[in-house]
Parts: sequence; C-alpha cells; structure tokens
Amino acid sequence: MYNRSVKLLIARKNITKLDLALIQPPGWASQNPPLGLAVLKSYLVQNRISTRNFDLNIALYSLRHGPYKDVWDLANGYYVWGSESYVKKLYGYYSEETLGFIYSVLAAEPKVIGMSVHWSSILSARFLARKFRQFSPETKIIFGGPQVARYTDIWQTLLKTGEIDAVCFGEGEESLREYMDKLDSPGETPVSGIASRSEKGGIIEGGVLETIKPLYKLPFADFSDFNLKLYAGENVLPSYFSRGCINNCCYCTENKFFPKFRNRTGKRLFDEIVHQLSLYPKTTNFRLHDSVSNANMKELEAFCDLLLANKTGIRFNLENAVIRKEMDARLCEKLAKAGCIVVGYGLETTSKRLLKHVGKAACLDADFIKIVADGARMKMTIGINMMFGLPCENEDDFMQQLRFLEEIRKFRKRVLVNPALNFCYFPEGCEAHSNPDKYGVDLRNGELYWESKDGSNTFPERLAKFEKFCRAAARLGFDNLFGVTENVNKNLLLGRYYTVKNDSGPALEYLLKSF
Repeated sequence: MYNRSVKLLIARKNITKLDLALIQPPGWASQNPPLGLAVLKSYLVQNRISTRNFDLNIALYSLRHGPYKDVWDLANGYYVWGSESYVKKLYGYYSEETLGFIYSVLAAEPKVIGMSVHWSSILSARFLARKFRQFSPETKIIFGGPQVARYTDIWQTLLKTGEIDAVCFGEGEESLREYMDKLDSPGETPVSGIASRSEKGGIIEGGVLETIKPLYKLPFADFSDFNLKLYAGENVLPSYFSRGCINNCCYCTENKFFPKFRNRTGKRLFDEIVHQLSLYPKTTNFRLHDSVSNANMKELEAFCDLLLANKTGIRFNLENAVIRKEMDARLCEKLAKAGCIVVGYGLETTSKRLLKHVGKAACLDADFIKIVADGARMKMTIGINMMFGLPCENEDDFMQQLRFLEEIRKFRKRVLVNPALNFCYFPEGCEAHSNPDKYGVDLRNGELYWESKDGSNTFPERLAKFEKFCRAAARLGFDNLFGVTENVNKNLLLGRYYTVKNDSGPALEYLLKSF
C-alpha cells in the first residue's frame, strides 16, 4: 500500500506502469551513464518486460554543493561512502531531492525495484531500499552487482532481515527475465542465479546460472532513460569489449563474478558504435568499461580496421588493458590512427617475480618501458596503475617501482601514474581472502588492515610506500588520475587501524587529527 502523500502525487500523473524499475543509487562513479543498467534494460525490453532506468547518483551529483560538493571526487570519495553515518547525513542533506526521486519511481507503480550495488553504493542502496519499503511495502526489491555476489556474506543478511526480497548473482539478464516471468506464479519457485526471501523468512536459492555465451546474443545498450547532459562527459558513452578477465590476480574478484572470460567481436563493437551514433550523433568518445579491453588482439585490430575503413572520426579509450608484448609500436600506431586516445594499464608492480606470484600472468613477457614509450610516442595518454604491499613484496620490489618512474620520466607529459588509494586489500571472494595461508596473509584485522604473517607487511608500511611513491612521482613531474600526492584520508585510516589493533593511544591521536 502506497503512502498517502505518494498516492496524491501519483494521482496527478498519467504514467505507464512498469514491470521493473532499475536504479543506480548514490556512490563513487558518476562520469558516464551506467552501462550495466543500459544493457539490462535493452535485454529485458526485448523480452517484453517493461523496464525503465533511474539514476539517483547523477541527480545528486549534478546538484552537489555545500559540505558534500566534493564527495564524488576520486580522492575524497574513496572511503566516505563506506561510512554509515556519513551516508545517512548525505541523504539528510539531500532529503527533498531523494523524496522527489522516490516519488518519480513509484509514480510508475513498478512491480519490482532493482538496484545495482558495488562497494561504494551498498550503504546508500540499503538506505534507499528502506525508504522504498516505507512508502511502498508491497513492491519487491532486488539487489545485484559485485557487492552482493554469491561469494559475499552480506546478501544472506539482507534477505533474512527483510531489507530486500531477492539477490541476483553475477550476470543479470537471464536471471531477471526468469524472475520477472515467475513473479506472479503460485508458490515459491526457485529462479536460476537468484536467491530470494520466502514468505516464512527463509532463503530460496535457484542455483548457479550459466554465463551468457556468446555475447553477441545481447542487444545494444539502451541509454534512452538517461539525461546525457548531466554526466561529466556530455558527449561520451560507455561500451565494452568483454566480460571477465584473462588474469587470475589473488586480490581481485572478477573471475568469481564472471567465471568465464568472453570477448565480443570487433565487428559487434563497431556495429554498436554505429548504432549509438545514429541515436546520439553528437557523441565524440566511447569509453570501454570492461576488466580487460585488449584480451583478444585479433578482434581489437579488427575493430580498429573497421573504424579506419569507415572514417567514423570517433575517439575511444581502452580503460583497462593488459600491458602485454603485443601492444607494440605497430599496434599503437594503428590504435592512435583509429581514434584511441587513452590506454590504461593495470600494471600494479614492475617486479615480474611478484606479478607471477599474485597471478598476473598475461604481462610476464612484456617490456614495460618499451610499451609505455610506444604508446606515448603515438600521443596517446598512457595510464599506469600501481599497488603497494602485494603479498611477498620486498624492498627491492618497491625500489623497482621507483626506478621505473625514472626510466619513463621523459614521457611524463603523456603518462598518468595512478597510485592505488587502498594500496592492496583482499575483499571477499578473491583468492587471497579465500586462501590466505597460500600468500602468507593474516586477515584477522580485516581485508584492508591485513598483515603478512611475518609482520613485515602492515598497513602503516603500505601507507608509507604509497606516500613515498607519490612524492617521487610528483618530483619527476607525473600527474595522476586522483590529483593526490598523499592519502587525503590518512589520519582517519590510521585511527581506524589502531582502533582495530586495540592500541587506544595512537587511535585517539589520529582520529582527533581526522576531525
């Protein structure tokens, strides 16, 4: 039953009723319309499920002001979204805007409300779900995304407490279609890839759903519900080459979320770009939002050849690429001519011994300096991501990272060196979290504040390496994606660290500094 004020507002509107409302709750990302929701909508509508996307994140981002105007900045927003009190105050500050958003969703009387959640939006999604429960207790609520994947613990709590009605594990296209089809079926029917709350408060699991293969079965993303003018890149759209990853890094959950790596063909990606340009002719740039954009070199080249042959004039970014030997001068020249302006490499460390140990095998035969140089000479922006304190890292490994900066210094105007703001951590589902003994990791203090079993690798040590690396990079003239030379949350993080360690003296000292 809808709240009376909502009823009155809805009565003034003539809105087509929805089967499913998909929502992007507030969180860190805000630069482009949500690709996952756009792909889900196109698939569900194709299967005769009326669906509409809503983005509360961009609505609040576009109004940012006052004490929360910087919360979406990459450096400032990395940790604040994980504070329940902070998120609660943010919603209080934007209470009118949030209430208006809730009204706009409920005006369409959706049968189900779905939310896409990741690490920075899980708390805000839970808050929003409680608000929807308050105004429309009979509307089903389902969460999906990596933060509620099967390998996490939180999804069971969400179902048992009744905060939500169902959780979608992994890919959502087929699971959501089946869930919606069975919504009005008598009894409690299990749905593949979904866990749901039973009428008695138990959990009904539908088992594992096979991943979609091949990816050409998925229709092109549908961005029609998003006001593209609100996003940071007004004439920029996201797309993707693949799902999954060809590496098996011990600190990453990608291969758990997408158990099988799949790549779209260059022709399929090109056709989607042509399709989106027909709808949004002002688009100038496409950002490839996947975990690895250059896993299939043959299809990447085919994509470039099609762009060159058809003279589209668009630009594109390979947001997440493997730094591999095939990214040589010849290919970099073709990429640049085809319109590639950014290549982002998740290098993490220059120590090949360490890369092999943590499972990042695809780059072991690459000449890192040459690949950076080849890309920079083609006037592409090259992003290099670095981590600090990987398991079994020693001082020589870290010194190699500093020497690497010296060796690529002459390309600093074309290279962004991006330090990992969380240094190195092990979330639920990653290999090091599941098998800490294999990597000599002690997780008793949590996934961020872990220590090596020999005591040599601690959070303060990782923080010190981070800041030393940032200072060295700044001294050599490198910029970074976050615009930082030190960790802006340093005192808060150290205060929490010493609190976890039950060391009250420094805990109080750092927490007071953080205020």
